[in-house]
Amino acid sequence: MALFRAYKKSTKPKPIVYDDMSCTTELCPNHPDLLLLRDAAADERNAIAFYLEASRTACLPRLFLDVAEDEMQHYVEIMREVSRLDPVQAQMFSEQELDILLMTRPLFKPKAKAVEAGDIQVVPPSRKEMPTVILLTKALNDELLATNKYQKYMETAEDPEVQRLFCHLMNEEKEHIAEFTAALFELTHEPLPPEEEA
Repeated sequence: MALFRAYKKSTKPKPIVYDDMSCTTELCPNHPDLLLLRDAAADERNAIAFYLEASRTACLPRLFLDVAEDEMQHYVEIMREVSRLDPVQAQMFSEQELDILLMTRPLFKPKAKAVEAGDIQVVPPSRKEMPTVILLTKALNDELLATNKYQKYMETAEDPEVQRLFCHLMNEEKEHIAEFTAALFELTHEPLPPEEEA
């Protein structure tokens, strides 16, 4: 029994110290609007995937593509607000070359060729690519929701080490958000050019 107590004492786990820069108070944004924005972004991605799939199978593809185009624009607008309030997410977007999602960049670069009013710009993924779009959408939504959950946990936790752990986990999820967004943008040909004023 004494041997067990000695073993138990000597193998007591040491606390994990998160001393990297990703866990300072300044880099653990917890603005309450971030929770709302991420929920809205997840809803937009669900809608985009649904409308793209519907455009491939329904007899009114132009209608679904037109609505998908609006939802794609909404996603960009929402994620630009996320990047404005969350410098960690902004950095992850920048690393994935998603500068369109940063508030520091113009919303869209001008195109050489003007788009005629009413033209639908969405090019739906191929039938072969749609299952990947659905999987990426689910994965992105899960990461957005996980980030929200860790932010809520971080705000609720009382122990500083627990707060730092949730901060660390929250910031790790933001990298996944950027990676899945980049992959989806490639498959869905986003971001779209701006609509021309009539």
